[in-house]
Amino acid sequence: MPATITSGAFLALRRQVWGVTLAVVLVAVLVAAASLPDWFADLAFAPDIPWAGRLAVVALGACALALGLLARLAWMLAEAGEGGLPHSAAGIDDLTGLSNRTAFYRAFGQMLAGPVARHAFTLVLIDLDHFKEINDGHGHHAGDIVLAEVGRRLRRVCGPEAQVARLGGDEFAAILPGGGASHVFAACSLIAEDIARPILVDGKAVHVGASIGFLEVDGPGGDRDELMRRADRALYAAKEQGRGLAVAYDAEMGRDVAQRRFFERELRGAVLTGEIDVHLQPILTADGTRLLGMEALARWNHSYRGAIMPGEFIRLAEETGLIHQLGQIVLQRACRAAVLWPGLFVSVNVSPVQMRRPDFPDQVRAVLGETGLDPRRLVLEITENVMIDDPEKALAALRSLRGLGVQIALDDFGTGFSSLSYLRKFPIDKLKVDRSFVLDLDKGAEAATILHCVINLGRALGLKVIAEGIETDAHARFLRAAGCHEMQGYLFGRPVPVAEFARAHGLAPEPARVAA
Repeated sequence: MPATITSGAFLALRRQVWGVTLAVVLVAVLVAAASLPDWFADLAFAPDIPWAGRLAVVALGACALALGLLARLAWMLAEAGEGGLPHSAAGIDDLTGLSNRTAFYRAFGQMLAGPVARHAFTLVLIDLDHFKEINDGHGHHAGDIVLAEVGRRLRRVCGPEAQVARLGGDEFAAILPGGGASHVFAACSLIAEDIARPILVDGKAVHVGASIGFLEVDGPGGDRDELMRRADRALYAAKEQGRGLAVAYDAEMGRDVAQRRFFERELRGAVLTGEIDVHLQPILTADGTRLLGMEALARWNHSYRGAIMPGEFIRLAEETGLIHQLGQIVLQRACRAAVLWPGLFVSVNVSPVQMRRPDFPDQVRAVLGETGLDPRRLVLEITENVMIDDPEKALAALRSLRGLGVQIALDDFGTGFSSLSYLRKFPIDKLKVDRSFVLDLDKGAEAATILHCVINLGRALGLKVIAEGIETDAHARFLRAAGCHEMQGYLFGRPVPVAEFARAHGLAPEPARVAA
């Protein structure tokens, strides 16, 4: 039984003392009322009160007592119905058997106000990593199984003295007795390790991780809601730093969160008001003499900060869900540009978040129909993260896209651990060698050996091999001799706005039509 329920029951009983006291007083009054005729009998002017009168007085008193107790019971039931009593069913999360948000908040407030607050304790917030992928890929039934199992593991790891709750969705909370950074980090490490163990769902192992933010509370008088906000900021910092981490709150986090929220509002406005633009970077033949196509890259033209690079906002867009709208904007503008220049293909990066949407192939089909671009001239660049999260779902989506006639390129090849198996299993047309290998050509022979292997592998599998990040003539000569098919990098041109790209490469018609 969670500790919240035990302490909540004790506190609820303590609150009934005044009700019991009132009942005792009423009984005393009834006894006195029933004895009134005997008292009057000792007086010279004793009234004639029959026994029926005595019974009536007793009955009226009993009714009053009953009504009082019923009113008290009704109040208790109403409070429980609102989630006010932690020890009632209203305070328990049905899925996990842990306390729910209402019960946890009430217990936390009572701890801050009561004697326990004289001793240090730690507020811990836990958010599951990659839980949405399980819901999307396996269904909500699988998600429920995972949540229930995580609840069991948290109860076991945190121990009977902790108060553990599910706050909602995939977010959990715990109040752990004691403090001290080393002690708390050790406890959080145990929590994360236990949650990370595989969970069986219908005979298949699924994995989730845990990001943890915590705050040490060392005395009474703290504001409950403010302490929760601080722990939440620590949790966000854990997710921001790469997930799977435990992070303690510090004062700087308040300022960081405020800046992020401002940045998020600005990005949301940019998507709606058209501040997101598309720049194009040329992709040429291996000899560098003929333009084959271009890669479309998102740029944010902020109203007063100027140009903001994708590395500063793409991740935020993925975390907030804005990536779907942003990706749609980039895809539409890229296709509108490419349709003006027959013979050239356009490559568009696709986020793993976009690929998880079941209707993504339909969105691509709609854009192709709207712009009139030949599907064979569209290349969608994905990373292997798309395939790691849910290989079967990713395979189905890629087959649907290939069914439209679209080409698929595997981007950043060589930086992951499972790419070789994906090349065999998934419908890939192009292999894009990660720029880090090209840039490392200047550092030694190892990079050259790796590039030879990657290019030969791609050619043996019948794939077009593209090298990106080419900055020098020496890079280009090496890759050309190694058998690379296509090249991209600053040596051939930086990403520029559509109009400038058209002028640089002598393309017609006038690019002003693209902005429409």
